[in-house]
Amino acid sequence: MVILGKLVKGICMWKTVVLISIVLTTVIGGMLFWQWKAYSKQNDSINVPAEKVEQEITVKSSGNELNITQKITGITAKKEYKIIKPESLFRFSCMNKNNDPCNSSKESSLTIIPDQNELIFEYTIPTAQKNKAYLLEKWTAIVPEVTITRSTIIIVDTVNRSGTWAAGAEMKGFKEMDLIDYYYFEAAGTAPSLYWQSKHLEKADGSTGFIQFYSGAKLNNKFYMKELDALNHYPFVTVILTDQHIEQTSRGILILKPNIKEESLKRKLIQYYYEKKFKSLPSDQQWVLDVLTSYSANLPAETTKGKEVLLELKSKLSEDELKHFIGLINKSPNLITIKELDNYISNLRGLSTSFFVYNSETPNSIVPLYFYDSRKVKINGHNVDGIKVLYEEGKSLFPFIKTMKALDYQAEVLEDKETILLVKGTNTYRFFLNRNIFIYNEDDYGLLERPLSTINGSIYISKQWIETLFKVSIDEEEKEIILSDEN
Repeated sequence: MVILGKLVKGICMWKTVVLISIVLTTVIGGMLFWQWKAYSKQNDSINVPAEKVEQEITVKSSGNELNITQKITGITAKKEYKIIKPESLFRFSCMNKNNDPCNSSKESSLTIIPDQNELIFEYTIPTAQKNKAYLLEKWTAIVPEVTITRSTIIIVDTVNRSGTWAAGAEMKGFKEMDLIDYYYFEAAGTAPSLYWQSKHLEKADGSTGFIQFYSGAKLNNKFYMKELDALNHYPFVTVILTDQHIEQTSRGILILKPNIKEESLKRKLIQYYYEKKFKSLPSDQQWVLDVLTSYSANLPAETTKGKEVLLELKSKLSEDELKHFIGLINKSPNLITIKELDNYISNLRGLSTSFFVYNSETPNSIVPLYFYDSRKVKINGHNVDGIKVLYEEGKSLFPFIKTMKALDYQAEVLEDKETILLVKGTNTYRFFLNRNIFIYNEDDYGLLERPLSTINGSIYISKQWIETLFKVSIDEEEKEIILSDEN
């Protein structure tokens, strides 16, 4: 009976363990499935391209405000969209094309669920009559989930007809009627900035077809600049020459003083071009724009860092190489990065460089332009990571400490920061950064030149001195550089 009881008890415990295991497996499996589903949903939302839509914006002047209707066409019905409303928009409302209020989520009135393929926003923007000019920048509602491919802007002005409207977009039509002025603009992408001033402006085409000039005086061809011809894919820009507003750069608009000198105007136009080549550059990297602008405009650089970088480029690259480098930037239809500037230079020589990257990380000093060999380095039969062979004035330079350690030397920089000690077996070497001698096993040896040099904070030794002083053979093959210790 005791044995039977223990047997029954053991079976019950075994069933309990199995049951618990099944429950835990089910729970864990359910949690993993839920997490994977959530991840997949999130990942899908990242990978799905944004919907492409168009918008038509109508602006009507009315007393001390603008009444604006923004119609977005091409969205997906029954899909949830979050709307970003700038603080400058008042009396904001959303409706469908039947003038019925938009359906919104319970959590937020700015989360819209359209029942058609169109959204219509209506709102007002206050304007003070005493203002002699104003610039509208964040003046439309934004739907982050969509990509706006085309914006048309219609301005109907019945109040401020003595003034002039301009936009950072091409003006396709203007009609002055008995009671209203009618403007029609078209832009690729999102809505450009809008500008109005009380004084009349004359419009004339610029030098490229993508530059539209407005001025209080009659314009002529003095704005033609041959340097602009080399700037491929120049983005459309409206240049407003006026004393009614402070100088300012906005989306598609450059507001400049009417008495601006031709050289200054050329610099502004070329810098605007390069600003649009980069997604964004922090304030301590504006020297990049200065370098590209100054070279393309054939004008002196304005910033200290820009002057140093441009001088370094001119000293290390030939004029043809520099022109080719700028040409590669200008021909790119896409946004570029600091790293891509280095890639363009690297392609010129077939060697790697991090010139622009290093200088972007050290805004207050100049890092010289050097090229690195991208081939792998093999030492005594082993591939060695972290050794970049540098080229300077036709010489191959190896990072001294890393290379000697890979050759089985003990290597260290002593406390004086000027002496490097090498030890291998019973042999010792002492090298000095600023002296043309080295000490081998306590005997001094004079050299015709210093064997070591400091570049970008690292110590280098030339291929010649490695082979001569340490009896190391160096063979350069197509894909690798091979060092072999002959001792």
